[in-house]
Amino acid sequence: MGFLGKLFGKKDEEAAVELSSAVTQQPVYEEKLQTIDMSKHSENLGKVLIDMSKGSKIDMTKHTARVALAMDYSGSMDWLYDNGSVQETISRLLPIALRFDDNGELESWLFSNGAERLKAANADNYSSYVKNVMKKAHMYMGGTNYAPVLKEMVTYYKDIEPSEIPAFIIFITDGENSDTFATNAVIKELSEYNIFVQFIGIGDEDFDYLKSLDDMKGRKHDNTGFTAVKDMNKMSDEQLYTEILRQYKDWLNNK
Repeated sequence: MGFLGKLFGKKDEEAAVELSSAVTQQPVYEEKLQTIDMSKHSENLGKVLIDMSKGSKIDMTKHTARVALAMDYSGSMDWLYDNGSVQETISRLLPIALRFDDNGELESWLFSNGAERLKAANADNYSSYVKNVMKKAHMYMGGTNYAPVLKEMVTYYKDIEPSEIPAFIIFITDGENSDTFATNAVIKELSEYNIFVQFIGIGDEDFDYLKSLDDMKGRKHDNTGFTAVKDMNKMSDEQLYTEILRQYKDWLNNK
């Protein structure tokens, strides 16, 4: 997994500040830095949504969706939680929820062999979300199964919190799943509903299964997308948000 060190590594500037800051000052500085970063990410997202709306029947700047995150909690992800990588990811994804979501929250789940729904990420808790929420989950870092978390999310958006507003799920994983048969069944089921899942594969895994979803038969609608991200630090906000949202926008336009 050495390649993944380049995927989400901390910014040089942030690392230098942390080394030079006094321990008593560090929490104050980190909170300020996160606020500045959130503002920047939100501004860049706005630019992407304006560009995406050109020539589209959907005005993405006015779009409403229920936004959710499914984050890989398998053993190979361990150090990415420890080194600030996943926390940075939360900071870059939350603006999508703040912009689209009807309640301004990023509904979140962890998955490995099983799944666990977490307290939602929002503007008040995101800056320490990994430390205070994700790392206090009641599950262990095991293998990689997609079906359990997808089943929970389908049940949540179909039965527990039904709505005419579409659900947009951002599904991040660094490895292939061990339950392809069960996952196939869930994906065929969710094709019946107003749910779109954007799978994001991180690192240098081949992700043959996720690539195969484009050709999956037996679905009412093709409401999944896949993109591979080898080095997130080399992607600007504009590139990242475009990759995350472009297939979702196409799905909305084709509904």
